[in-house]
Amino acid sequence: MSSIRKAAVSSCLHLCFALLITLPLYAADLFLEPEVGFRGLFQLGYPFPLTVELTNRGRPVEGTLRVKVFKGGGAKGTESYALHYRRELSLPAQSRRSVQFTVDPDSISRPVIVNFSGPGVQVAKEIDLRRHFSPAPLLLLLTENNVSPPLSLPSGAPGPLVSISLSHLPSDVRAYHGVSTIIFYEQSLRDLSRAQGTALEAWLSLGGRMLVLGSIYYALYQEPSINRFLPVRVTGIKKLSAVPGLDRIYGKGASLVKNLLAQDSKSVGGNVLIEERGLPILVERSRGRGKILYLSLDVGRPPLSRWEGLPLLFRDLLGPPGERRWTLQASWDDSIFSQLLSNPAVISAYVPVRAFFFLLLIYVSGLGLLVWLWQHPLVPRRVVAFCFPLLVFFSSLGGYLHFNRGDHIPDGVLLSSTLWESLQDGYVEAQSNVALFSTQRRRYSLQVERGWSDLEPISSHRGTPKDNGLVIEEEGRSTRFSFPLREWSYRLFRVRSLGYFPFRAGIETKDGRILLKLANLTSTDLTDCWLVVSGQRFSLGNIPRGSSQIREFSLPSEGTSSPGGWPKKMDLREIPFDDKIKEMLLRYSFFPEDQGMARWGGGGVLFFGWVKGGPRQVWVDDAQIQAYNYTLFRVILPLEEEGEL
Repeated sequence: MSSIRKAAVSSCLHLCFALLITLPLYAADLFLEPEVGFRGLFQLGYPFPLTVELTNRGRPVEGTLRVKVFKGGGAKGTESYALHYRRELSLPAQSRRSVQFTVDPDSISRPVIVNFSGPGVQVAKEIDLRRHFSPAPLLLLLTENNVSPPLSLPSGAPGPLVSISLSHLPSDVRAYHGVSTIIFYEQSLRDLSRAQGTALEAWLSLGGRMLVLGSIYYALYQEPSINRFLPVRVTGIKKLSAVPGLDRIYGKGASLVKNLLAQDSKSVGGNVLIEERGLPILVERSRGRGKILYLSLDVGRPPLSRWEGLPLLFRDLLGPPGERRWTLQASWDDSIFSQLLSNPAVISAYVPVRAFFFLLLIYVSGLGLLVWLWQHPLVPRRVVAFCFPLLVFFSSLGGYLHFNRGDHIPDGVLLSSTLWESLQDGYVEAQSNVALFSTQRRRYSLQVERGWSDLEPISSHRGTPKDNGLVIEEEGRSTRFSFPLREWSYRLFRVRSLGYFPFRAGIETKDGRILLKLANLTSTDLTDCWLVVSGQRFSLGNIPRGSSQIREFSLPSEGTSSPGGWPKKMDLREIPFDDKIKEMLLRYSFFPEDQGMARWGGGGVLFFGWVKGGPRQVWVDDAQIQAYNYTLFRVILPLEEEGEL
């Protein structure tokens, strides 16, 4: 009987050991395959998409997908820190899922680490970026079924051509910063998501270039999804015997290209560069800082595909790569924030000054009463001596309960100041300067509105923990940045983004006077508006939403010029505001002296105003965080000629 029992126990032990061995193998039946950039390419120094494909061949798995990149270091002049991109995932059994991040490492010498961890599963990979970068910006080609036509690109093309499918277009505008031109040829945009379309429009407004090549399949170009980008309305197809204008510019004296098929279209708000008998051949339209080009001819089929002048045509269509770096609009550093932090309006947010002085008055009054009773023996002195330690004890206890355990001191103070610089077509380039000051040791979650382009930590204060990394999580229409802070320490950030603010301002000079035309087509009011021109300043007051105004001002006379003949400059730091924080932001941040903007001369007309209740760019969803938000809208107009922005 004992031998049978021993055999049963041994069998159970062997079975448990086998289960322990096979369980990790079964749970780890997960494969992780990352793809860098666009088909393995990205431009060096710019953010790029990182697509992670997860294949689960086992049981359902829940876990966290993390991507770790390194930022800062000697090249940036800041301390090195880790940036963690995180996404919570649930993978069903026998499933496959693709997840896309937009990453921006400051150096390619350190690998990017991708890992997925969950109960019973741990998969990780390191990516060597040195095998994937390109020194030049990329050209993206999108065609139906991902088939690339024989495009005759010139030898000096601005960058490598990468053919991708529509599903690989990122939904984040930051992922396009390393792309100079996107080419569409016979590509339907019906499956373009709303997020992808929004990212493309933002990329165009920031200086991107879009090239739409015509085709004999003209119905693809009549879809509403592509009409939002086209500068024409396609109505059909037309046969042309020749296009002399095209041959004259790009033919190089060779024989004329004949019997061409072109899309029949009508220009809609575009600039027709080449036409043939009223038919637009090459049309251009601006979108913010970017440009959209449309060619009605089919370059992927004969006879145009064999034309000798095609490389020269593509040289002009693709153009040189534009500057896609953000310009420094406002200063932001420790010295500026220190001045703001010492402002009484900000101090009262994290130090209960009134309550402190009120309790101090009660304490001093109690001491004075005890001293008076000691000198005038209305009560025995031993009672007065006994009341003194009671006063000290209860005053200390009450102050401790009120200040340390009460809800009167917030956990932190969030200060964000945003400068909106007007672009074309109602777009604004925004820079948000953010400071989060903490009175408690805790972890904070800073949320940024979608559409942000770059987040840069300005400095790591000495009170910041050594583990000063940031954790990034995408949450619907916002991005959340999590980081720890010690008590009485702070962190500074600079966030750049693109927004839509259709406020129009234009000037016209006539008979020594200036006509200022303002149209507030936004949903918010502008307050404390000012106009600065040729050493003079004019207070415009408030401009309500939905209103249009025309103001008339006289140009300065010769007597207002400096002895050297130049117009006098206006010191913007002298402009007063009721809010002292606005004055400090205007003086030290929005118009800093080190950038030569503190004094405004006669080179142009400056209009600016504060946005009342503007949309939040950066915020913290926590009632224990006291928030201050300031937004300044700025337009710079040339004085010499009439213009409208």
